[in-house]
Amino acid sequence: MKIIGVIPARYSSSRFPGKPLADINGKPMIWWVYEQCKKVPELDAVYVATDDERIERICKKHHMDAIMTSAQHKTGTDRVGEVAEKIEGDLFINIQGDEPLIEPEMIQQVIGIFQDPSVYFGTLKKEINGRDIIEAESTVKVVTDRKGDAMYFSRSVIPSNRKEKTKAKTYRHVGIYAYRKDFLLEFAKLSQPDIELGEAIEPLRAMYNGYKVRVMETEYESIGVDLPEHIEIVKEKMRKRNV
Repeated sequence: MKIIGVIPARYSSSRFPGKPLADINGKPMIWWVYEQCKKVPELDAVYVATDDERIERICKKHHMDAIMTSAQHKTGTDRVGEVAEKIEGDLFINIQGDEPLIEPEMIQQVIGIFQDPSVYFGTLKKEINGRDIIEAESTVKVVTDRKGDAMYFSRSVIPSNRKEKTKAKTYRHVGIYAYRKDFLLEFAKLSQPDIELGEAIEPLRAMYNGYKVRVMETEYESIGVDLPEHIEIVKEKMRKRNV
């Protein structure tokens, strides 16, 4: 398979405008993500997908391949879908542009899901503990069946574990996606159902339309930058890793 990594990057953000260009130790955040992706030997190419000329200019300056996409896309998956229309490939990996410390192994794991030829949409999950993180709306939870296919994603607490004697594990959805090209192109044509809009979780669009989402458990986790103050958390992690 020809495998393409895509990093959707938009400039507009209500909580952190210009986030992809935020400075981290002298380099824009999007550069750090791109460099982590380049460490994955399975990726035949990596592209930044953006609708903003400022991001495109920075990509050119730092020798990153970039593709200009429409400003009308409502989600990262839709933006990756446009890339799939323009670029030859069999498998497309949607990598979050605000995770400068994403582990290359996470990308390799989501690619590995497709050793099962029946899978066309894959993602990751990680077990979580502690009521604060479980109850946080920013934490997307996922419940899967015994085969590993998602039953539901939610920002609410699932499973509720109201019966303490049979307490089920709680898993956080790790927001990296992989899609076979044919499925991705079909997905991008689907309208957003209320369930996706209400939860603000993209895989629910696929599930609403009867598609399966395979979810693999990972031991890795990454730090997402949602607010300007999160940059210092990333820098501290980098100092500890001597990056």
